[in-house]
Amino acid sequence: MARLVEQLATIISSGSGPRQAWSALARTLPEGDLQDLSRAAASGADPRRAAGAHLQRSEMVSALGAALAVCARTGAPTAEMLQSLADALRDLHDAAQARRSAFAGPRSTARILLVLPLAGLGLGMLLGGDPLRLLLVSPAGNLLSLTGLVLTLLGWWWMRHLIRQADPPREHRVDPSVGLELIAGALDSGLPLARAVAAVGESLEPGPDAKTLNRLATSLAAGVPAAHATRVLPPAWSALEQSAALAEGTGADLARVLRSAARDARRGHARDAEVLAAQLAVRLVMPTGLTLLPAFVALGIIPTVMSLLGGTFSLTVGGA
Repeated sequence: MARLVEQLATIISSGSGPRQAWSALARTLPEGDLQDLSRAAASGADPRRAAGAHLQRSEMVSALGAALAVCARTGAPTAEMLQSLADALRDLHDAAQARRSAFAGPRSTARILLVLPLAGLGLGMLLGGDPLRLLLVSPAGNLLSLTGLVLTLLGWWWMRHLIRQADPPREHRVDPSVGLELIAGALDSGLPLARAVAAVGESLEPGPDAKTLNRLATSLAAGVPAAHATRVLPPAWSALEQSAALAEGTGADLARVLRSAARDARRGHARDAEVLAAQLAVRLVMPTGLTLLPAFVALGIIPTVMSLLGGTFSLTVGGA
């Protein structure tokens, strides 16, 4: 997708219009979702609406549609905007790959540990016992099996909760760092910050981010200083608050400051993922020690010992 956006930017920079650029891309792309998207866009359709089912929910397609909409609303240079977007999409892809790699170890560890109680049963059978029969037939075995099952389910829920907490599903249709790039592109067209933010907010698909930017644009248009208006932004947009305050206080070029903040934010995605994955690996020790290991003992060790002792265990209990 990043390559397609970059090619689109290259064709437009050579003097072609957006529709002609899309049409040229459609002729060179292999059959598939991207070719269908290019053909639909060449006919004037919004890429976000023209995308097939496979690409419909793609963050990259949403970002592309928003970028083209901002260019149409503001007159920002389309080629420059798309080239910046292509670079941003590559950074986000690299960050996503780093995130998947960082969480691959803890996720695999969690899956292996969840099999631990069942491994206890297999170990007992290899040792010559019959723990499964004892768990199903004996009253004491029924209690052990119930205890082991409850502990295993609790461990599964606990681990799943920790993983989702450390690696939650994405809440943004367009990454906020891409939103900063779009605002910077609108500023380059000569618009003031209020109108640039409004243009980006109106170009995003309806959702929390669009509402956030539209509220900010309203405040800025009412004359509220940027340093004050941006203080109410949610944490995901903190880079916009810092950049606006810096530019307003120093007279720096806000577009350049925003692009620098956007790049830093995307690099931070990978670093944050590595830190969260390392913390997750440590936190997984708790459910392992408090639920899965006791489940392993209840389903594997104790039934195996009881089945191996057999009649001796029964006589001992009867004598007592």
